[in-house]
Amino acid sequence: MAAPTTTIGAHQLAQRLGPWRSADTAEQGRAAGRARPLQAALAERITGLVLDGRLALGTRLPAERALSEALGVSRTTVTAAYSLLRESGFAVSRQGSGSYVSLPDGAAARTSGGWLAAGQDGDVIDLMCAAPLAPLPVLQSALRTAAEQLPAYSGAGGYVPYGLEILREAIAEHYTARGLPTSPEQILVTNGAQGAITLVARLLCRAGDRVLVESPTYPNALDTFRNAQARPMPVPLEEGGWVPGSYENALAQLRPRLAYLVPHFQNPTGHLMDLDAQASIARSARLAGSWLLADETITEVALDVPVPPPYAATIRPVDAEAVLVCGSMAKSFWGGLRIGWLRGPVRIVHELAAARAAMDLASPILDQLAAAAVLRGEQDYLDEHRRAWREQRAVLMQAVTETFPTWTYRVPEGGLCLWLRMDREEATALSQRAQTHGVLLHAGPRFGADAGTFERYVRLPYVQPPELLREAVRRLALARALPGPRHASDHRADLVA
Repeated sequence: MAAPTTTIGAHQLAQRLGPWRSADTAEQGRAAGRARPLQAALAERITGLVLDGRLALGTRLPAERALSEALGVSRTTVTAAYSLLRESGFAVSRQGSGSYVSLPDGAAARTSGGWLAAGQDGDVIDLMCAAPLAPLPVLQSALRTAAEQLPAYSGAGGYVPYGLEILREAIAEHYTARGLPTSPEQILVTNGAQGAITLVARLLCRAGDRVLVESPTYPNALDTFRNAQARPMPVPLEEGGWVPGSYENALAQLRPRLAYLVPHFQNPTGHLMDLDAQASIARSARLAGSWLLADETITEVALDVPVPPPYAATIRPVDAEAVLVCGSMAKSFWGGLRIGWLRGPVRIVHELAAARAAMDLASPILDQLAAAAVLRGEQDYLDEHRRAWREQRAVLMQAVTETFPTWTYRVPEGGLCLWLRMDREEATALSQRAQTHGVLLHAGPRFGADAGTFERYVRLPYVQPPELLREAVRRLALARALPGPRHASDHRADLVA
């Protein structure tokens, strides 16, 4: 079982449980032709929270008496529910310490695979990559400009650890225009935002350090923190996004070395953090002595609301001293232009530039020149991107609603994906079966810091043309009709068998 992370209060858990006496559990009980004992319904609802990633592994459950009072049931009911959780493997007890969230043996071993799927060719629809197609005329123009400028840089060796001054200036100007005064000395050019995240993890994290993350979150960031031998500590998101005070409480309890979050159109949920929450989390990070890394890779992908201001522009200067912000060209322009950046205090920029020598030395000169041309050129391509994304989002939502009427989702105000909640836990098996029908997609567990969670979720990007999105959903329905292995929801039957 994962090391203990945070505790959850009785009233907080009661709110998270929702109408547990009359939800899906009651319907299943009626279908089985028997009354559902309260302890079974309670245990099943807690199990659902664990599988959905809304209760992190290692979380200490409330004391039985406190939870019984919060729920308005007898302590005997809560005791019996905890017993059912322990029997099914969704909780473990420690002598004199209480009960902690766990997973049954074998459940944590399920994974959805990595980002790449080997051996795929032919008629394949790739829904793994949530990045736009290149705006070809803009890209060609930027490359011509870069080629014209390249001779001026060919007299040197080509290694510029901080990034070309022309690009650092363009990025700084972009931040300043959006309300965050920035100097080029505060910018480090990296190989995509992933390069920035990797550099931060290498410089700031040591083996065993805690890194606070959202749950679910960007899977490549999770991989990076694990590769640095740090320990990702999840803070669950709810259907409405960040639970007020949850990130702040986790910062105060855990005092992590680093807190990583995606505040704008969060990947994969699409949630947008309000300005008050941003300021509160930054203040809590400073009080906890933690660095804060805000990933703004998706910030420009605003579809129904204005583009949010930079994270560091919305908080007090004293709280911004330990705030790092990363971004890239990947989501707003094209993933093939592998240019990203990190904005932070000048001292940290110097240290990161020195640390990258052991990783990649520098970013390609030609790509940097092209990126500078894009940032300093006309931004009309973004309007065209957004029109296409809105249309494709509508097409995907219609196809999902018509094909899978029991699946649910919220309409994201921005971002490039739908985070779909299925009617049963089978995400990993479905993603594997989908490959046989020529569809590549990420299952929910890929986005969880705790293995075995989010088996009821899949992420579907809407970056493909409408006809391919409709075809992908059609193939997904065919894949779902195939027989599959026992899935995580079968553990629920174990609770009441």
